[in-house]
Amino acid sequence: MEKNKNVYHVISNTHWDREWRFPFQRNRQMLVEMIDEALDILESDPDYRAYHLDSQSIVLRDYLEVKPYNKERIVQLVRENRLLIGPWYILPDEFQVGGENHVRNLLLGHKICKEFGGVSKIGYSPFSWGQISQLPQIYNDFRIELIMFYRGVNALEAPKSEFMWEGADGTKMVSSRFSTMPRYNFYFYIYRNAIHNEDPWNVEYKWSKGGSAFHFADKEQQEEDYFFIKKRNEYFPENIEYWVNRLREEQDNDFTTPHKIWMEGHDSSGPNGQTGQLIKDIKAQTGLDVRHSTLLEYAEAIAKSVKEDELNLVTGERRSAQANPRSGNMYGYTTSARMYLKQKNFDAERWTQFYAEQFNHFAGLLGKDTRDLYLDIAWEKILQNAAHDSIGGCSLDAIHEDMMHRYKEAIEISRGVFERAMKYTLPQLSTKVFTDQMAEDEAKVFISAINPNSTSRSEVVEAYLDMPKEFAQKGFELVDAEGSKVEYQLIKEEGKQLVVEEMTNRPMFFDMQRYKAYVHLQNVPAHGVKVFRLKPTEEAVAENAPLAVLEQRPVLENEFLKVEVNENGSFNIHSKTNGVQYKEVGYIYDEGEAGHAWVNTPTEPFVTSLNAKPSISIIENGALSSTVEIAFNLDLYNNLADRKALNGNTTECAIVLKATLNKGSKNLEFNLEVDNRVESHRLRIMFPTQVGDNAFSYGEGQFDVVKRSLERPDTSDWVEQPMYDFPMHQFVDVADDKNGVALLVDGLKEYEVLQDEQKTLAITLIRSFEFIINPAAEQDYTHEKGAQCLGKQNFRMAFYPHTGNWGTEEANVYQEALNFNNTLRLVQTGELEGELGTEVSFLNIENKNVVFSAFKGAENPIENAKVLRVYNPTMVEQQTTVTFAKSIERAELITLEEIYKEGLVVVHENTIELTIAPKRIESIKLHF
Repeated sequence: MEKNKNVYHVISNTHWDREWRFPFQRNRQMLVEMIDEALDILESDPDYRAYHLDSQSIVLRDYLEVKPYNKERIVQLVRENRLLIGPWYILPDEFQVGGENHVRNLLLGHKICKEFGGVSKIGYSPFSWGQISQLPQIYNDFRIELIMFYRGVNALEAPKSEFMWEGADGTKMVSSRFSTMPRYNFYFYIYRNAIHNEDPWNVEYKWSKGGSAFHFADKEQQEEDYFFIKKRNEYFPENIEYWVNRLREEQDNDFTTPHKIWMEGHDSSGPNGQTGQLIKDIKAQTGLDVRHSTLLEYAEAIAKSVKEDELNLVTGERRSAQANPRSGNMYGYTTSARMYLKQKNFDAERWTQFYAEQFNHFAGLLGKDTRDLYLDIAWEKILQNAAHDSIGGCSLDAIHEDMMHRYKEAIEISRGVFERAMKYTLPQLSTKVFTDQMAEDEAKVFISAINPNSTSRSEVVEAYLDMPKEFAQKGFELVDAEGSKVEYQLIKEEGKQLVVEEMTNRPMFFDMQRYKAYVHLQNVPAHGVKVFRLKPTEEAVAENAPLAVLEQRPVLENEFLKVEVNENGSFNIHSKTNGVQYKEVGYIYDEGEAGHAWVNTPTEPFVTSLNAKPSISIIENGALSSTVEIAFNLDLYNNLADRKALNGNTTECAIVLKATLNKGSKNLEFNLEVDNRVESHRLRIMFPTQVGDNAFSYGEGQFDVVKRSLERPDTSDWVEQPMYDFPMHQFVDVADDKNGVALLVDGLKEYEVLQDEQKTLAITLIRSFEFIINPAAEQDYTHEKGAQCLGKQNFRMAFYPHTGNWGTEEANVYQEALNFNNTLRLVQTGELEGELGTEVSFLNIENKNVVFSAFKGAENPIENAKVLRVYNPTMVEQQTTVTFAKSIERAELITLEEIYKEGLVVVHENTIELTIAPKRIESIKLHF
């Protein structure tokens, strides 16, 4: 192709990590300086086309908190498409948060961008370590037409820069992986040579080079970076032609159209007023058509010139490693860096998404004013932590301490919203069916069970039941409205004096007899509430046959599982469902870690608990629930140097594993406490799955369950080796065509299926490492111990054997995982005098293959509408009715951006019918 037919789009941009090498408040001061400079350049030089703020909008909120008087300047430049913002609120890692998190991120990003005059509709996500399978659908639903990323796709799959990416649901979008040195090719090859006389690989600055540097030389701040208080103002046009030709030689053939993208920007970089002159000189020296452009203009040019049917097609999630220098690396091991962050994010999302938000808006159907912004604040705190370097666990200790505070605030807000929603909702239920049969002086004490999931549930729940001392007798009963007694297992009984608050009175206390018990609740309705009566009795508690027996070692058994404890503390589990015997389940495996936040480098010697001599005891035992405790010390090397030297310097790390089996449960729950006292290692718990050679793993993720091969082809000649540790969200299922094992996880994010005979499933608990980064020179933060994850940590998961794979009706893995993670909640009240009866389902999704994601307020508050979001993770079209507890005035399908698509027919006043294609996400706006 002749050079005069090519168009070179220079995109001036920054990659702005809100927090990484500096905590947010310190980093923001650099941000303010950078945006000040951008505003001045854009306003003073009309030939400086545009500047991109890295596809996010949070930077504007951060900036304007400090300089609110500059808002109109920003609005003017955004409206002129010279300052480009969004579509994201913040730059997330896609695999480490839930799918709903991404939708809220884009919704908030769009909301902020619209306040400032416009949103950049480009699917720009090079910041994420890999790309989720549903990203094409999500972007498409936000009216975005071009996706740009490089981590997760390599030049073997996409030999050219442009390719077609087909997402999980079949959505196909033109995508770009940029080219070699992807998001900073122009910056390194041409800009640095012309402006600074520095080639792409030069990272040392000589003091003699000039400029006036600034650095603290005292004890308090001597570790901080140098900065320039007087810059050199030089320009080297003689370097231009050579490096332009060098860049063209290396990259021009990477593109399928005449439009080439030249990215001018780097981490924490800012704009330079000399860019305009540089572009003019490139044109003068080379005769090339070089344009100071925008991503929007580049996308329009690609749309007009690309031949979609000639592009390579890639499908599904993008987690490919770097095969050769023409593509970028993935660096995907942030999935296990500082696992405690992932656990806390999962908990914060659970509280906000499954408890606070839906029940707040159910209360809104009953008349509660839901216009407050509590949930907006909670979601924003969670989203701030979704930034890739934040949730990735690859930043300074101070940054991750800030994150934990944000999570704490989000959870506190959500707990309060949930509490107030139930305070409003429960008085609208009725206990009349109970009180009509009670004497006036009987104890009117009621327990309401709250179910956040889409199936009616009958299960064992841990309860704390308070009987007022004035009514207390020898025992108690829990009964439903039909008079059926709830089976329970008493754990502990004690007196408690509990404070009672009243806004118009001083704090007082109730004198209570508290019963801690396991209760076997029946038929708690989907997305609803069921009321039970707590009744004092003259009879003491009757004990039924326990689930655990002590033979040579403990054995737990219920209708579905028989669990034998081995001498080394592992378990032999017999599944009565599929007839498979699983041996040595739940042993611990440890290896040294010589890598860093982004890369795992296993180091010998490897240690397991298979030769442990633990203390084994039954700590709870009853007809509803039994728990066995395994306690042992694992002798591990103190640090990486000791492990490599094999010098015998070891420390005992205490591990306590509790395995619980409940009546009626198909899974065995594990709770681990690990006292990590050593550094630089990866600790995993191991589950032999006994599946056949035709097995796959199925990792639940963001609106999808991703099928992954267990094969490992020869990639020895690749630049970066593929990851066989994969991400998950609520579960991973390993299954062949007959049977499978699912691990249900509470916030853990990383699994691997080993290539041993048992197809052992390894779940990462801790991956600790020395925090050393290399932004230019090596920066050693090993004195900061946060990345070593020292101290006591807790992990929760469940082992669930089944027939078929996750998607079969017999397995029902999705609902098992949701019920495991979103427990029934219990509330104690006095008499209730509403109109709803003793139980209500606010939302009933008839087809259980249709998964609930959110019930929220519409983005446009003037409409006073609600939005239901569901998705179909299966490969088969699903049809369902959706019924609400209140009549529907109007219903319509909308996009994720909440743009109207089509109307829906309302059936029987409060029911709609949905047909959902395979892997589709659907949002429904409802006017009640």
